[in-house]
Amino acid sequence: MLNYKIITFVFASVVMISCKKDWIEVKSDKALDVPTSIEDFQALLDNVTIMNDNRPSLGEISADNYYLTDTLWESWSSINRNAYVWAGDIYSGLISDQYNWNNSYAQVFYANIALEGIDKVGQQDYNTSAWNNVKGSALFYRGEAFFNLSQLFAKPYSLTFPDNPGIPLRLNADPNEVSVRSSLQQTYDQILSDLQSSVDHLPDVPLYKTRPSKPAAYALLSRVYLVKQDFGNALKYADLCLKLYDSLLDYNTLNANAQFPIPQVNREVIFMTSIETSVLLPNTHIVDSTLYQSYDLNDLRKKILYRANTAGQLYFNGTYTGGARIGVSRTFGGIATDEVYLTRAECYARTGNVSAAMSDLNALMSKRIKTGFFVPFTAGNASEALNLILAERRKETPFRGLRWIDLRRLNSEGANIILTRKLKGQSYTLPPNDPKYALPIPPDVISLTGMPQNVR
Repeated sequence: MLNYKIITFVFASVVMISCKKDWIEVKSDKALDVPTSIEDFQALLDNVTIMNDNRPSLGEISADNYYLTDTLWESWSSINRNAYVWAGDIYSGLISDQYNWNNSYAQVFYANIALEGIDKVGQQDYNTSAWNNVKGSALFYRGEAFFNLSQLFAKPYSLTFPDNPGIPLRLNADPNEVSVRSSLQQTYDQILSDLQSSVDHLPDVPLYKTRPSKPAAYALLSRVYLVKQDFGNALKYADLCLKLYDSLLDYNTLNANAQFPIPQVNREVIFMTSIETSVLLPNTHIVDSTLYQSYDLNDLRKKILYRANTAGQLYFNGTYTGGARIGVSRTFGGIATDEVYLTRAECYARTGNVSAAMSDLNALMSKRIKTGFFVPFTAGNASEALNLILAERRKETPFRGLRWIDLRRLNSEGANIILTRKLKGQSYTLPPNDPKYALPIPPDVISLTGMPQNVR
């Protein structure tokens, strides 16, 4: 009954947004039950469909982990087809973007309801673990949503151009407030403020891995600082995360012949979310051959992460979600310790600590190479260490939504990674630091708010 009441409230709020009704008019309906208790707000945040599924997919679709044949491309939806070739207008007649924009702002809306409501709960409850979990989780979810949106709909972070447009920062649950674009600096300041504030309230160990935790907040802070090229803070927060949770999965213990070799919510998962899109199912994409061939013969990831279809073409099969449901991909979009080890290793290399960088890399890679064949990685200097770590990051975290983020940040510091596609006899190219690294904002948002569109 509790979940039904909350769903009724949220549904009424969404209707109110679309119909421009007054908040008081909706609140005056005596038959409407709204969340008012700690339990209500926790139930709201435990709605995994909104808070954990449906992470944005356009970044992964725009990245270089895979390619398409003409036939496969034609089977995709128009928005995904257009994103694949980095079209100027990816919407081509569509009005809105449910899966990348709307779902992320629904996450923000739920978080804002919880934040506004939990602060009204009596003082006597302020120090309870339940109150703190709601407060910390809501801050985490909002900060995570803002970060995900910023990696799609704003230009890469830049100290040189902090006034570049960022994203709308919805900081309350009032649906009548018109959205405006904040600056890039304001966007990142808010992301960091939400995540840093969440740490004060979140538990070291969550009741479920679909809930945020202190290690998850530290890991996400590390990811944000990595994007900002603030390697000292990225190192700090990766280290704080791993001091609380550092478990790694030994791929030697997995059955490479299983339908999905990596179990759901395995020991490496810190926070479970998914990128929900049908384009990562078998027979809908082909893994980039250069990526696949970069794995050594005795690297277990070559068999565990990938599988050949009936035509002999390779597709990704190594999701940390345990598989797919009802024909819709549930590729992992959350946070896991392998990423955090690689982030800490990268930051050690960038700050000159080669020994520590290699120690972290080898801790991970010893769990990825066939037993008896692992040879520890060595590097003569920080540059060699960094190149090794970035190469392994590329191979360790494909199809998680991280490659697009990495392309943006690495190119902004001069990596000069050029993306190319060949389709229907035509070649497409995405140069480094191209304006198309910021995707267009959905047309209905531009129409309703008048905010400036991204230049493509």
